[in-house]
Amino acid sequence: MFSHPAICTSSHMDTQSEQFIDQIRRFSAFAGVTHSQPEDRFFLVMGMTGSGKSTFISRCTGKDVTAGQGLFSCTSSIDVFDFTLNGRRIYFIDTPGFNDTNRSDIDTLKTLAAYLGASFANGIRIHGLIMLHSIADNRMSGSSLRNIELMKSVCGFTSYENLVIATTMWPKGSSIVERANLEDRETELLADSRFFGTLTAQGATLFRHNEKGSGDYFDEAASARRIVAHLVRQSNLHPPDVLRLQREIIQEGKSLGETAAGITMAGDLYKAQRAHELHLRELEREMKSQLANIDAIHSAELQQLKKDVKKELKNAQRQKQELEMTMQDMHAEEERLWNKNIEEMDRRFRDQLAAKEEELIEMEMSLEEIRNDVARRKSSQKQHVIQEVVEHENVVSNARKELIDVKSAYRRFRRQPSNMVNGTANGLAAGITSGLIAASFAGACVLM
Repeated sequence: MFSHPAICTSSHMDTQSEQFIDQIRRFSAFAGVTHSQPEDRFFLVMGMTGSGKSTFISRCTGKDVTAGQGLFSCTSSIDVFDFTLNGRRIYFIDTPGFNDTNRSDIDTLKTLAAYLGASFANGIRIHGLIMLHSIADNRMSGSSLRNIELMKSVCGFTSYENLVIATTMWPKGSSIVERANLEDRETELLADSRFFGTLTAQGATLFRHNEKGSGDYFDEAASARRIVAHLVRQSNLHPPDVLRLQREIIQEGKSLGETAAGITMAGDLYKAQRAHELHLRELEREMKSQLANIDAIHSAELQQLKKDVKKELKNAQRQKQELEMTMQDMHAEEERLWNKNIEEMDRRFRDQLAAKEEELIEMEMSLEEIRNDVARRKSSQKQHVIQEVVEHENVVSNARKELIDVKSAYRRFRRQPSNMVNGTANGLAAGITSGLIAASFAGACVLM
Protein backbone atom coordinates (compact mmCIF):
# COMPACT_ATOMS: atom_id res chain seq x y z
CA MET A 1 0.00 0.00 0.00
CA PHE A 2 1.11 3.60 -0.48
CA SER A 3 -0.10 6.91 0.87
CA HIS A 4 -0.16 10.39 -0.59
CA PRO A 5 0.43 13.72 1.15
CA ALA A 6 -2.53 15.54 2.69
CA ILE A 7 -2.59 18.68 0.58
CA CYS A 8 -5.29 21.04 -0.66
CA THR A 9 -7.63 19.06 -2.93
CA SER A 10 -8.59 20.27 -6.36
CA SER A 11 -12.20 20.68 -5.28
CA HIS A 12 -11.06 23.14 -2.60
CA MET A 13 -8.87 25.02 -5.05
CA ASP A 14 -11.60 25.05 -7.66
CA THR A 15 -14.05 26.41 -5.08
CA GLN A 16 -11.54 29.06 -4.02
CA SER A 17 -11.03 30.03 -7.65
CA GLU A 18 -14.77 30.24 -8.29
CA GLN A 19 -15.26 32.36 -5.17
CA PHE A 20 -12.55 34.71 -6.32
CA ILE A 21 -14.00 34.96 -9.81
CA ASP A 22 -17.45 35.62 -8.36
CA GLN A 23 -15.99 38.37 -6.17
CA ILE A 24 -14.38 39.92 -9.25
CA ARG A 25 -17.74 39.76 -11.06
CA ARG A 26 -19.54 41.58 -8.22
CA PHE A 27 -16.84 44.20 -7.83
CA SER A 28 -16.67 44.76 -11.58
CA ALA A 29 -20.38 45.52 -11.61
CA PHE A 30 -20.02 48.05 -8.78
CA ALA A 31 -16.96 49.63 -10.40
CA GLY A 32 -18.82 49.99 -13.69
CA VAL A 33 -16.32 47.79 -15.52
CA THR A 34 -19.05 45.38 -16.62
CA HIS A 35 -22.46 46.43 -17.86
CA SER A 36 -25.26 46.45 -15.28
CA GLN A 37 -28.97 46.33 -16.00
CA PRO A 38 -31.21 49.41 -15.54
CA GLU A 39 -33.23 47.55 -12.91
CA ASP A 40 -30.14 46.66 -10.84
CA ARG A 41 -29.84 48.44 -7.50
CA PHE A 42 -26.70 49.44 -5.58
CA PHE A 43 -27.09 50.05 -1.84
CA LEU A 44 -24.44 51.18 0.64
CA VAL A 45 -24.55 49.31 3.95
CA MET A 46 -23.10 51.19 6.93
CA GLY A 47 -22.83 50.46 10.62
CA MET A 48 -20.51 50.57 13.60
CA THR A 49 -18.80 47.43 14.89
CA GLY A 50 -21.40 45.36 16.71
CA SER A 51 -24.38 46.66 14.75
CA GLY A 52 -24.87 43.32 12.98
CA LYS A 53 -23.84 44.45 9.50
CA SER A 54 -22.27 41.14 8.45
CA THR A 55 -25.26 39.16 9.70
CA PHE A 56 -27.69 41.46 7.90
CA ILE A 57 -25.86 41.04 4.59
CA SER A 58 -25.51 37.30 5.13
CA ARG A 59 -29.24 36.83 5.76
CA CYS A 60 -30.14 38.74 2.59
CA THR A 61 -27.63 37.05 0.32
CA GLY A 62 -27.69 33.59 1.89
CA LYS A 63 -23.89 33.57 1.94
CA ASP A 64 -21.24 33.63 4.65
CA VAL A 65 -19.85 37.13 4.12
CA THR A 66 -17.07 36.69 6.69
CA ALA A 67 -15.42 33.79 4.85
CA GLY A 68 -14.03 35.65 1.87
CA GLN A 69 -10.30 36.17 1.56
CA GLY A 70 -10.21 37.60 -1.92
CA LEU A 71 -8.68 40.50 -3.74
CA PHE A 72 -10.65 43.37 -2.25
CA SER A 73 -11.61 42.20 1.24
CA CYS A 74 -7.92 41.73 2.05
CA THR A 75 -6.71 45.04 0.72
CA SER A 76 -9.35 47.65 1.15
CA SER A 77 -11.93 46.69 3.78
CA ILE A 78 -14.68 47.18 1.23
CA ASP A 79 -16.59 44.40 -0.46
CA VAL A 80 -19.57 43.85 -2.72
CA PHE A 81 -22.26 41.20 -2.32
CA ASP A 82 -25.29 40.49 -4.45
CA PHE A 83 -28.53 38.54 -4.56
CA THR A 84 -31.79 38.51 -6.48
CA LEU A 85 -34.99 39.99 -5.06
CA ASN A 86 -38.19 39.67 -7.08
CA GLY A 87 -36.19 39.19 -10.28
CA ARG A 88 -33.99 42.23 -9.63
CA ARG A 89 -30.25 42.11 -8.95
CA ILE A 90 -29.38 43.82 -5.66
CA TYR A 91 -25.78 44.81 -4.85
CA PHE A 92 -24.67 45.58 -1.30
CA ILE A 93 -21.55 47.72 -0.97
CA ASP A 94 -20.22 46.76 2.45
CA THR A 95 -18.40 49.91 3.55
CA PRO A 96 -15.83 50.28 6.33
CA GLY A 97 -17.00 52.35 9.27
CA PHE A 98 -15.31 55.37 10.74
CA ASN A 99 -13.72 55.18 14.20
CA ASP A 100 -12.34 51.72 13.44
CA THR A 101 -9.63 50.73 15.92
CA ASN A 102 -7.66 48.99 13.15
CA ARG A 103 -7.43 51.92 10.74
CA SER A 104 -7.57 55.69 10.75
CA ASP A 105 -10.59 57.67 9.61
CA ILE A 106 -8.49 59.13 6.80
CA ASP A 107 -7.66 55.62 5.56
CA THR A 108 -11.38 54.83 5.61
CA LEU A 109 -12.19 58.03 3.72
CA LYS A 110 -9.48 57.22 1.15
CA THR A 111 -11.09 53.83 0.56
CA LEU A 112 -14.56 55.29 0.17
CA ALA A 113 -13.33 58.07 -2.12
CA ALA A 114 -11.30 55.72 -4.33
CA TYR A 115 -14.04 53.15 -4.90
CA LEU A 116 -17.10 55.38 -4.85
CA GLY A 117 -15.26 57.79 -7.13
CA ALA A 118 -14.32 55.03 -9.58
CA SER A 119 -17.86 53.69 -9.54
CA PHE A 120 -19.36 57.13 -10.20
CA ALA A 121 -16.82 57.94 -12.92
CA ASN A 122 -17.86 54.73 -14.69
CA GLY A 123 -21.58 55.55 -14.58
CA ILE A 124 -22.80 53.67 -11.50
CA ARG A 125 -25.17 55.43 -9.09
CA ILE A 126 -25.91 54.60 -5.46
CA HIS A 127 -29.66 54.01 -5.14
CA GLY A 128 -29.93 53.96 -1.36
CA LEU A 129 -28.29 53.54 2.02
CA ILE A 130 -28.88 51.23 4.96
CA MET A 131 -27.54 52.46 8.30
CA LEU A 132 -27.58 49.82 11.04
CA HIS A 133 -27.56 50.83 14.71
CA SER A 134 -27.65 48.51 17.71
CA ILE A 135 -30.55 49.34 20.02
CA ALA A 136 -28.59 47.54 22.76
CA ASP A 137 -26.21 50.53 23.01
CA ASN A 138 -27.54 52.34 26.07
CA ARG A 139 -25.96 55.61 25.04
CA MET A 140 -24.90 57.26 21.80
CA SER A 141 -21.12 57.28 22.04
CA GLY A 142 -18.85 59.94 20.61
CA SER A 143 -17.77 57.41 17.99
CA SER A 144 -21.38 56.86 16.90
CA LEU A 145 -22.03 60.60 16.70
CA ARG A 146 -18.89 61.10 14.64
CA ASN A 147 -19.89 58.23 12.36
CA ILE A 148 -23.24 59.92 11.66
CA GLU A 149 -21.66 63.32 11.01
CA LEU A 150 -19.09 61.88 8.63
CA MET A 151 -21.81 59.90 6.85
CA LYS A 152 -23.69 63.18 6.32
CA SER A 153 -20.50 64.77 4.98
CA VAL A 154 -19.98 61.91 2.55
CA CYS A 155 -23.60 61.95 1.33
CA GLY A 156 -24.46 65.66 1.49
CA PHE A 157 -28.08 65.05 0.49
CA THR A 158 -30.84 67.61 0.97
CA SER A 159 -33.29 64.72 1.20
CA TYR A 160 -32.88 61.23 2.66
CA GLU A 161 -35.93 59.37 1.30
CA ASN A 162 -33.58 56.61 0.13
CA LEU A 163 -32.02 56.08 3.56
CA VAL A 164 -33.15 53.40 6.00
CA ILE A 165 -32.11 53.55 9.65
CA ALA A 166 -32.47 50.00 10.96
CA THR A 167 -32.18 49.37 14.67
CA THR A 168 -30.75 45.92 15.39
CA MET A 169 -30.01 43.62 18.32
CA TRP A 170 -33.54 43.66 19.70
CA PRO A 171 -33.64 41.13 22.56
CA LYS A 172 -35.89 38.11 22.66
CA GLY A 173 -38.39 37.84 25.50
CA SER A 174 -37.63 41.18 27.15
CA SER A 175 -39.80 42.34 30.05
CA ILE A 176 -42.34 45.15 29.74
CA VAL A 177 -39.98 47.53 31.52
CA GLU A 178 -37.00 46.57 29.35
CA ARG A 179 -39.10 46.95 26.23
CA ALA A 180 -40.30 50.39 27.30
CA ASN A 181 -36.72 51.51 27.95
CA LEU A 182 -35.64 50.37 24.50
CA GLU A 183 -38.54 52.14 22.81
CA ASP A 184 -37.77 55.33 24.76
CA ARG A 185 -34.18 55.05 23.58
CA GLU A 186 -35.36 54.65 20.01
CA THR A 187 -37.63 57.69 20.30
CA GLU A 188 -34.70 59.77 21.55
CA LEU A 189 -32.52 58.61 18.65
CA LEU A 190 -35.15 59.68 16.15
CA ALA A 191 -36.02 62.99 17.78
CA ASP A 192 -32.60 64.37 18.69
CA SER A 193 -30.91 66.25 15.84
CA ARG A 194 -27.51 65.16 17.19
CA PHE A 195 -28.49 61.57 16.45
CA PHE A 196 -30.92 60.61 13.65
CA GLY A 197 -33.39 63.48 14.09
CA THR A 198 -32.15 65.51 11.15
CA LEU A 199 -32.11 62.46 8.88
CA THR A 200 -35.68 61.40 9.71
CA ALA A 201 -36.85 65.00 9.31
CA GLN A 202 -35.41 64.86 5.79
CA GLY A 203 -37.22 61.69 4.83
CA ALA A 204 -35.24 58.76 6.29
CA THR A 205 -37.32 55.74 7.32
CA LEU A 206 -36.93 53.74 10.53
CA PHE A 207 -37.13 49.94 10.63
CA ARG A 208 -36.76 47.58 13.54
CA HIS A 209 -34.75 44.72 12.11
CA ASN A 210 -35.68 41.35 13.64
CA GLU A 211 -37.74 43.17 16.26
CA LYS A 212 -38.75 40.00 18.11
CA GLY A 213 -35.13 38.96 18.54
CA SER A 214 -35.77 35.70 16.76
CA GLY A 215 -32.80 33.39 16.33
CA ASP A 216 -34.47 31.76 13.36
CA TYR A 217 -32.52 32.23 10.12
CA PHE A 218 -35.60 32.62 7.96
CA ASP A 219 -37.21 35.18 10.27
CA GLU A 220 -34.05 37.28 10.16
CA ALA A 221 -33.79 36.93 6.38
CA ALA A 222 -37.44 37.97 5.93
CA SER A 223 -36.89 41.05 8.12
CA ALA A 224 -33.74 42.06 6.22
CA ARG A 225 -35.35 41.60 2.81
CA ARG A 226 -38.39 43.62 3.88
CA ILE A 227 -36.01 46.56 4.45
CA VAL A 228 -34.39 46.06 1.06
CA ALA A 229 -37.79 45.83 -0.66
CA HIS A 230 -38.70 49.21 0.87
CA LEU A 231 -35.50 50.77 -0.47
CA VAL A 232 -36.19 49.35 -3.93
CA ARG A 233 -39.63 50.99 -3.91
CA GLN A 234 -38.11 54.26 -2.71
CA SER A 235 -35.46 54.16 -5.43
CA ASN A 236 -38.23 53.78 -8.01
CA LEU A 237 -39.94 56.89 -6.66
CA HIS A 238 -36.81 58.97 -6.00
CA PRO A 239 -33.99 58.85 -8.58
CA PRO A 240 -30.53 58.34 -7.07
CA ASP A 241 -28.65 61.47 -6.10
CA VAL A 242 -24.90 61.87 -6.47
CA LEU A 243 -22.98 61.51 -3.22
CA ARG A 244 -21.25 64.71 -2.23
CA LEU A 245 -17.93 62.86 -1.95
CA GLN A 246 -18.29 61.56 -5.51
CA ARG A 247 -19.14 64.99 -6.86
CA GLU A 248 -16.24 66.64 -5.02
CA ILE A 249 -13.64 64.04 -6.03
CA ILE A 250 -14.66 63.43 -9.65
CA GLN A 251 -16.61 66.42 -10.96
CA GLU A 252 -14.86 69.15 -8.98
CA GLY A 253 -11.42 67.53 -8.94
CA LYS A 254 -10.84 68.19 -5.24
CA SER A 255 -8.14 66.56 -3.17
CA LEU A 256 -9.21 64.41 -0.23
CA GLY A 257 -8.58 67.23 2.24
CA GLU A 258 -10.72 69.65 0.24
CA THR A 259 -13.86 67.51 0.50
CA ALA A 260 -16.43 68.19 3.23
CA ALA A 261 -15.50 65.00 5.07
CA GLY A 262 -11.78 65.73 4.60
CA ILE A 263 -12.17 69.25 6.02
CA THR A 264 -13.82 67.77 9.13
CA MET A 265 -10.99 65.30 9.53
CA ALA A 266 -8.35 67.97 8.95
CA GLY A 267 -9.82 69.98 11.82
CA ASP A 268 -9.74 66.96 14.12
CA LEU A 269 -6.22 66.16 12.98
CA TYR A 270 -5.07 69.70 13.71
CA LYS A 271 -6.50 69.51 17.25
CA ALA A 272 -4.87 66.13 17.84
CA GLN A 273 -1.52 67.38 16.51
CA ARG A 274 -1.65 70.45 18.75
CA ALA A 275 -2.43 68.26 21.75
CA HIS A 276 0.50 65.95 20.96
CA GLU A 277 2.86 68.91 20.56
CA LEU A 278 1.73 70.35 23.90
CA HIS A 279 2.16 66.97 25.58
CA LEU A 280 5.66 66.65 24.12
CA ARG A 281 6.70 70.08 25.42
CA GLU A 282 5.37 69.22 28.88
CA LEU A 283 7.33 65.97 28.93
CA GLU A 284 10.55 67.71 27.86
CA ARG A 285 10.03 70.39 30.50
CA GLU A 286 9.46 67.76 33.19
CA MET A 287 12.54 65.84 32.14
CA LYS A 288 14.71 68.98 32.30
CA SER A 289 13.36 70.15 35.65
CA GLN A 290 13.84 66.76 37.30
CA LEU A 291 17.11 65.87 35.61
CA ALA A 292 19.05 65.81 38.85
CA ASN A 293 16.49 64.06 41.04
CA ILE A 294 14.81 61.73 38.58
CA ASP A 295 15.26 57.99 39.22
CA ALA A 296 16.06 55.46 36.54
CA ILE A 297 12.56 53.95 36.39
CA HIS A 298 10.82 57.32 36.09
CA SER A 299 13.34 58.41 33.49
CA ALA A 300 12.64 55.31 31.38
CA GLU A 301 8.90 55.92 31.66
CA LEU A 302 9.28 59.53 30.50
CA GLN A 303 11.53 58.49 27.63
CA GLN A 304 8.93 55.92 26.51
CA LEU A 305 6.15 58.51 26.75
CA LYS A 306 8.20 60.93 24.69
CA LYS A 307 8.83 58.21 22.11
CA ASP A 308 5.10 57.41 21.95
CA VAL A 309 4.12 61.05 21.51
CA LYS A 310 6.68 61.52 18.74
CA LYS A 311 5.25 58.46 17.03
CA GLU A 312 1.75 59.98 17.22
CA LEU A 313 3.07 63.25 15.80
CA LYS A 314 4.73 61.42 12.93
CA ASN A 315 1.49 59.54 12.25
CA ALA A 316 -0.47 62.81 12.27
CA GLN A 317 1.96 64.28 9.76
CA ARG A 318 1.54 61.24 7.51
CA GLN A 319 -2.24 61.57 7.63
CA LYS A 320 -1.96 65.28 6.87
CA GLN A 321 -0.03 64.40 3.71
CA GLU A 322 -2.66 61.79 2.78
CA LEU A 323 -5.32 64.49 2.80
CA GLU A 324 -3.49 66.09 -0.13
CA MET A 325 -4.12 63.01 -2.32
CA THR A 326 -6.19 63.37 -5.49
CA MET A 327 -8.43 60.75 -7.06
CA GLN A 328 -5.59 59.70 -9.37
CA ASP A 329 -3.30 59.26 -6.35
CA MET A 330 -5.84 57.17 -4.47
CA HIS A 331 -6.59 54.96 -7.45
CA ALA A 332 -2.87 54.39 -8.05
CA GLU A 333 -2.46 53.35 -4.41
CA GLU A 334 -5.42 50.96 -4.59
CA GLU A 335 -4.11 49.51 -7.84
CA ARG A 336 -0.76 48.80 -6.17
CA LEU A 337 -2.62 46.96 -3.41
CA TRP A 338 -4.64 45.00 -5.95
CA ASN A 339 -1.51 43.93 -7.82
CA LYS A 340 0.28 43.00 -4.60
CA ASN A 341 -2.60 40.80 -3.52
CA ILE A 342 -2.94 39.30 -6.99
CA GLU A 343 0.74 38.33 -6.85
CA GLU A 344 0.24 36.71 -3.44
CA MET A 345 -2.80 34.74 -4.60
CA ASP A 346 -0.94 33.72 -7.76
CA ARG A 347 1.94 32.48 -5.63
CA ARG A 348 -0.43 30.41 -3.48
CA PHE A 349 -2.01 28.89 -6.58
CA ARG A 350 1.40 28.01 -8.06
CA ASP A 351 2.56 26.47 -4.76
CA GLN A 352 -0.58 24.33 -4.61
CA LEU A 353 -0.16 23.31 -8.23
CA ALA A 354 3.44 22.29 -7.62
CA ALA A 355 2.39 20.26 -4.57
CA LYS A 356 -0.35 18.53 -6.56
CA GLU A 357 2.08 17.70 -9.39
CA GLU A 358 4.64 16.35 -6.92
CA GLU A 359 1.95 14.26 -5.26
CA LEU A 360 0.94 12.77 -8.62
CA ILE A 361 4.55 11.89 -9.48
CA GLU A 362 4.95 10.08 -6.14
CA MET A 363 1.71 8.19 -6.66
CA GLU A 364 2.70 7.15 -10.20
CA MET A 365 6.11 5.95 -8.99
CA SER A 366 4.51 3.93 -6.21
CA LEU A 367 2.02 2.42 -8.64
CA GLU A 368 4.85 1.45 -10.98
CA GLU A 369 6.66 -0.27 -8.10
CA ILE A 370 3.53 -2.24 -7.24
CA ARG A 371 3.08 -3.29 -10.87
CA ASN A 372 6.72 -4.45 -11.03
CA ASP A 373 6.23 -6.36 -7.80
CA VAL A 374 3.15 -8.07 -9.20
CA ALA A 375 5.03 -8.98 -12.39
CA ARG A 376 7.73 -10.75 -10.35
CA ARG A 377 5.24 -12.85 -8.41
CA LYS A 378 4.14 -16.33 -9.38
CA SER A 379 0.69 -16.69 -10.91
CA SER A 380 -0.70 -18.28 -7.75
CA GLN A 381 0.44 -15.24 -5.71
CA LYS A 382 -0.90 -12.51 -7.98
CA GLN A 383 -4.62 -12.87 -7.46
CA HIS A 384 -4.80 -11.40 -3.94
CA VAL A 385 -2.92 -8.16 -4.94
CA ILE A 386 -4.73 -7.49 -8.23
CA GLN A 387 -7.57 -5.68 -6.45
CA GLU A 388 -5.02 -3.47 -4.69
CA VAL A 389 -3.45 -2.56 -8.03
CA VAL A 390 -6.85 -1.67 -9.47
CA GLU A 391 -7.61 0.54 -6.48
CA HIS A 392 -4.26 2.35 -6.85
CA GLU A 393 -4.83 2.83 -10.56
CA ASN A 394 -8.19 4.46 -9.79
CA VAL A 395 -6.56 6.75 -7.23
CA VAL A 396 -3.88 7.82 -9.72
CA SER A 397 -6.49 8.35 -12.41
CA ASN A 398 -8.48 10.59 -10.08
CA ALA A 399 -5.32 12.50 -9.15
CA ARG A 400 -4.60 13.17 -12.83
CA LYS A 401 -8.15 14.46 -13.31
CA GLU A 402 -7.79 16.65 -10.20
CA LEU A 403 -4.57 18.14 -11.58
CA ILE A 404 -6.33 18.98 -14.85
CA ASP A 405 -9.16 20.64 -12.88
CA VAL A 406 -6.69 22.61 -10.78
CA LYS A 407 -4.88 23.87 -13.89
CA SER A 408 -8.20 24.89 -15.39
CA ALA A 409 -9.12 26.78 -12.19
CA TYR A 410 -5.75 28.53 -12.25
CA ARG A 411 -6.23 29.59 -15.88
CA ARG A 412 -9.63 31.09 -14.95
CA PHE A 413 -8.02 32.89 -12.05
CA ARG A 414 -5.29 34.32 -14.29
CA ARG A 415 -7.80 35.78 -16.75
CA GLN A 416 -9.84 37.75 -14.19
CA PRO A 417 -7.62 40.22 -12.25
CA SER A 418 -6.10 42.01 -15.22
CA ASN A 419 -9.55 42.54 -16.73
CA MET A 420 -10.74 44.08 -13.49
CA VAL A 421 -7.70 46.27 -12.86
CA ASN A 422 -7.36 47.47 -16.46
CA GLY A 423 -11.08 47.97 -16.90
CA THR A 424 -11.38 50.02 -13.73
CA ALA A 425 -8.31 52.07 -14.56
CA ASN A 426 -9.47 52.85 -18.10
CA GLY A 427 -13.01 53.69 -17.07
CA LEU A 428 -11.79 55.79 -14.17
CA ALA A 429 -9.38 57.71 -16.36
CA ALA A 430 -12.20 58.48 -18.79
CA GLY A 431 -14.52 59.47 -15.95
CA ILE A 432 -11.96 61.75 -14.34
CA THR A 433 -11.16 63.38 -17.67
CA SER A 434 -14.81 64.09 -18.40
CA GLY A 435 -15.30 65.34 -14.84
CA LEU A 436 -12.38 67.73 -15.11
CA ILE A 437 -13.59 68.96 -18.50
CA ALA A 438 -17.04 69.56 -17.04
CA ALA A 439 -15.57 71.40 -14.05
CA SER A 440 -13.39 73.55 -16.31
CA PHE A 441 -16.34 74.33 -18.55
CA ALA A 442 -18.45 75.30 -15.53
CA GLY A 443 -15.66 77.58 -14.32
CA ALA A 444 -15.34 79.18 -17.74
CA CYS A 445 -19.11 79.81 -17.81
CA VAL A 446 -18.87 81.60 -14.47
CA LEU A 447 -16.09 83.88 -15.75
CA MET A 448 -17.93 84.76 -18.96
